[in-house]
Amino acid sequence: MDARNHQGGYGEAFVSALAVAAGLRLAKPIPDVDGIDFCMWPDGVGALRGARASGVNVQVKSGSVATETDTTWGYRLEVPHFNFLADALATVYPTLLFLVIVPKDRREYATAEPDGLLLRNAAYWHSLANADPIANPKEGTKTTVHVPKANLLTVDSLRALVEDPQKATEAQAEAS
Repeated sequence: MDARNHQGGYGEAFVSALAVAAGLRLAKPIPDVDGIDFCMWPDGVGALRGARASGVNVQVKSGSVATETDTTWGYRLEVPHFNFLADALATVYPTLLFLVIVPKDRREYATAEPDGLLLRNAAYWHSLANADPIANPKEGTKTTVHVPKANLLTVDSLRALVEDPQKATEAQAEAS
């Protein structure tokens, strides 16, 4: 498998493992025609349960060379992907960017030991719903998205994000 697909597959597997650990329902749209890698929703939440519950759509990106600052990861995102994520009306559910930071050496992605499986490194989420789309981009243009390190994706944060995406994204906006 080429390095790009290997890294991308690992990023999706990383997110899938967190979603399953969080007790979320997970679906992968086939075919992928709009950049949504996963649909996630909680099970057993109030009157609207299962597939009727609120949820999120997710676009997963992975990188081993993201630019790091004290507070963010800078990731170069293709403008059509950025514009889709910035379009709050593109889907019924909010669509979020999940960035998985992976080791440079793919042999370090996962380590299996008798007491557990360690997946490296970490995933972060970011909402671009309030960003302005980029008008008339040239083909192949990318833009840097700054994903807050405070938005670490954990079992608890993922569950909270999926159960109440509006509350989570409002908290992101206040912290920015």
